[in-house]
Amino acid sequence: MDNTTVSTTVITAEAVLFTLRCLQGQLCFMPPVNFDMGVCRACLCKVYTRYGKCYTFNGNKTALRKTKQGGMGNGLEIMLDIQQDEYLPIWRETNETSLEAGIRVQIHSQDEPPYIHQLGFGVSPGFQTFVSCQEQRLTYLPQPWGNCRSSSKEKFPGYDTYSISACRLLCETNEVIRVCNCRMVHMPGKALSNSLHARKALSNSAHPSVCICVSAQLQKTSGDTCPCETPCNLTRYGKELSMVKIPSKGSARYLSRKYDKTEDYIRDNFLVLDIFFEALNYETIEQKKAYDVAGLLGDIGGQMGLFIGASILTVLEILDYIYEVLYYHTLIGKTKQLSSAVPNHYALTSHLSLNRNPMTRGAIPKEHMPTKFCL
Repeated sequence: MDNTTVSTTVITAEAVLFTLRCLQGQLCFMPPVNFDMGVCRACLCKVYTRYGKCYTFNGNKTALRKTKQGGMGNGLEIMLDIQQDEYLPIWRETNETSLEAGIRVQIHSQDEPPYIHQLGFGVSPGFQTFVSCQEQRLTYLPQPWGNCRSSSKEKFPGYDTYSISACRLLCETNEVIRVCNCRMVHMPGKALSNSLHARKALSNSAHPSVCICVSAQLQKTSGDTCPCETPCNLTRYGKELSMVKIPSKGSARYLSRKYDKTEDYIRDNFLVLDIFFEALNYETIEQKKAYDVAGLLGDIGGQMGLFIGASILTVLEILDYIYEVLYYHTLIGKTKQLSSAVPNHYALTSHLSLNRNPMTRGAIPKEHMPTKFCL
């Protein structure tokens, strides 16, 4: 980046999505600390990702939840039960299993779909995790200065702008459909039609070979297979995480009585997530042109004026001096040519004046004196 500036513009209507998913378990909500239960459920939208069914907080664009104050206690605070006993064992056909216990969260703008398996961060049970967010708005340059892509070129269905997440998701979908003749539930596209080919593909979709095919294609869709350009305007959220151990001894007994769970179960399955803005401002990071034509011309003029003292007036003065020198030499040459062609009138006059007085010098005979001079 060539220039980084921090703006103090206040965000009074910020809309940020918090996509949560429980690792192979059912997401179970308990009464949160700072949200009413009915209000919280109204803010949650179901969304399908590579991990299955997830929940997006503040995903409804028609009824956005807004915050007018930064700091802890002015964002989303929610308590979750991850239910580790419901986790699935190793998937035999692909030898895949989830080693971690907890949830995965992604903070993203409303203009891009969740890409939680790569861009999400984990939250562990037995801890209260504090996530302090800072909005960053990035601006990149298009060709020929950069490689960004305009937001109007390619759009994900249901979103108004182009994003890297949408591009990757579309690319993965096309590759899986091309090779495996099916698609995963989170991939965009129309539902299967009521045809013989569609019913056959649906009946074969549960076959282990199809699962292996899909898993292999998802692993192959790397940067070479799915080259996605950076959008010219991008919004991301910097995060700072901190954690404290929960529950305390007193709260463990209280939660155990309230939810009819043992204290060990609460320590192994309960977590609290607190997401808030550090401040209601955003940081602007802009990519600017390092050198353009106007800058080149300005630098040339500045360097000439600084080092050799040249300017437009100086150049004109030099041209005027050259013209004066040439004109002077031309005039002198013409004068010399004229002097060589005409007798020296001054020398003749002086000679006559020296011999005019007969009292000072010898008298010239009258017959030898010229009677007429023609010049």
